[in-house]
Amino acid sequence: MTTRRAGPGRRRGAARAIVTALLCVLVALPARSGAAPEAAASAPDPTRDLYVGTFNIYGNIGHRGDAGDWIRDEADAIRDLTLGDTDRWLFIGLQEVCKTQGERFAKELGLRSAFVDTGTQCADGQPYGNTLLFHSAAKVLPPALLPNPDGRGGERGIVCAVVRAAGRPHPAGPPVTACSTHLTVGGAKDGERRAQTEFIHDEWKPDGIHRLGAAGPVVLAGDLNAPPDAPELDVLYSGDAREASGLRETGPSYLRPTYDDGRKIDYLFTWGRGASGRWHCTGTRRTVNSDHSFYYSVLSTRTG
Repeated sequence: MTTRRAGPGRRRGAARAIVTALLCVLVALPARSGAAPEAAASAPDPTRDLYVGTFNIYGNIGHRGDAGDWIRDEADAIRDLTLGDTDRWLFIGLQEVCKTQGERFAKELGLRSAFVDTGTQCADGQPYGNTLLFHSAAKVLPPALLPNPDGRGGERGIVCAVVRAAGRPHPAGPPVTACSTHLTVGGAKDGERRAQTEFIHDEWKPDGIHRLGAAGPVVLAGDLNAPPDAPELDVLYSGDAREASGLRETGPSYLRPTYDDGRKIDYLFTWGRGASGRWHCTGTRRTVNSDHSFYYSVLSTRTG
């Protein structure tokens, strides 16, 4: 792998991400004496405001399966976003993952992991797919491969778990189903991506009976390989679904680009029964270790 040096723009972007996250964490701390009443009233509640993240780690093409100290460095940067408090993370979705890389991320962050093997091997022979990182789970759902109508370009998959926040063995509301996915890439693959988003949102029944979102809110993290105004994302922006960046954007420049070329192609969506949460403090963190940014937000919800 060719190591890329961090230019001034990347360093400034990383610094802005940490400052933004720092302000989000500080405003979530309990109000002290002398605080303005209106500030205290509008401050996020740290008992139910939790961070969610998604990160395409560039694990095979970029790192050839290596699970070395670059992962430690990324884990340190993720901890910095919450001032070292990993309990503030509800879950993190990883894409383009060679299996041991996801396991190393989990170890470095003190989390557990679930993996979907998409049937493709990494350069060093490891299974390749997506990983979900979380503190604990009531259950890990059977993972699935996504529709691949033309049978070309490799399989894509999704892995989900009914997750619990740290220190909360009994959720205050409907349980949150967290998912990590990665859609097909390619300018001529919009029809395949549409089939994949419709499968995730409307057709897939992990337990054989209920669609995602029927029993409680779903939070989907992933690299969807399409900009916000792409028709294949219509089903995810419809109905009660909410994306962390807010209103659907219609073209560049994007408020929070997540890919090296300036596009937004990584997302955090929530929908489903009881999905009344609000996203805030959304941000990106640039890194030399991937061609994607780490994309994160705080989800205010009475669930989980």
